[in-house]
Amino acid sequence: MSPIISSPDLYWPSKRDWWIVALIWLGVVVSMVGGIVPLVLTGASWGDLAIMGSLVVGMDVLMLWVLYGTGYTITSDQLFIRCGPISLHVRLDSIESITPTRNPWSSPACSLDRLKIVYGASQQSMMISPADKTGFLSAIVQPCPSLVLLHDRVRKKMNVSSLAVDRSIQPQVSMSPHSQF
Repeated sequence: MSPIISSPDLYWPSKRDWWIVALIWLGVVVSMVGGIVPLVLTGASWGDLAIMGSLVVGMDVLMLWVLYGTGYTITSDQLFIRCGPISLHVRLDSIESITPTRNPWSSPACSLDRLKIVYGASQQSMMISPADKTGFLSAIVQPCPSLVLLHDRVRKKMNVSSLAVDRSIQPQVSMSPHSQF
């Protein structure tokens, strides 16, 4: 699936595994049937029905919002991660690496086919699941010259000029006036 273009920003919807979609829709149906039908059958008051109906519909809307409202927007300097009502952002220049993973831990992703983003000085991580991982990785390195795409992953370029050189392990060359070439 290609990104959705709105202004210069690129939006990448989350990939959705069929079983996650089925599980959430099953939860919606079960909560509707389990929350409303018993009240109707027992002759609950309209007030009770209204309260329970509001709670069930609110919970179901939240689950569907997470399922269909999870996506990722790349701007010129940030990655915005949206998962239903939750919004996070990562500065592109703070990204250390992006690698493929199938880690099942909770994250703003609707699939186990994920990318793990390691960012910041404290090496925080976040897992996401863009529907088009290859396109997403290509798009994320374009606005950030400090990142490089390596097939199915992204790494921060090494800054060779800032590396400390240990002189004790460097070969020592001395030129004496008697040395011959």
